[in-house]
Amino acid sequence: ARGGPSRRPPPRLSASAVPPGVRAEPALCWSGVLPLASAAVPFDAAVVPGSPSVRMLCRDASKPGRAATVDGGALWTAVSTPQLARAMAGSAEAGAGLRRREGPRADAAAAKLLSEEVSLLLAPFLGGEHLRPLSATATLWSDASAADSLHHPHECVSLPAWRLAIAGEFVKEAASPLEAAALSGLAAGEAVAAAL
Repeated sequence: ARGGPSRRPPPRLSASAVPPGVRAEPALCWSGVLPLASAAVPFDAAVVPGSPSVRMLCRDASKPGRAATVDGGALWTAVSTPQLARAMAGSAEAGAGLRRREGPRADAAAAKLLSEEVSLLLAPFLGGEHLRPLSATATLWSDASAADSLHHPHECVSLPAWRLAIAGEFVKEAASPLEAAALSGLAAGEAVAAAL
């Protein structure tokens, strides 16, 4: 009917964090509750460029509004390298748990392996002590990050007339995808603020 609400279908949502047309890479996202001794680690987040397994590690309590303790420990998050995610998705040990369906998939073998890697990474900051998680999960995201950038000359795509900025690790290459995403997000915030 004329003048009535539009009958357009709702937009299709995607579990992918990567825009269409940009090649994506998988990642495992590890979430683990470590003993409270992990509070001695002198950082809240770190990029791990030399690790073949872990790309980034962060303390969940450093995020605004998050509790300092969860289930009697401190919640940490780690994001794997694409190489580890591909290897685990293709391994017989991880097997069908990671290959069964599209979207995020949890797997016990991946959680165990990443728990060991996180323990090794944090040990130098804890006097050599290897902390075992009180609990841990790992989830595979098949399209977690962009494999390549658009090679845009700026950190974000800014459309001031619409007060719009497009940001993400896919816009402009940086030393790591996490750095590219952070720089892009900061630039997008500045672009939108300048347009207001």
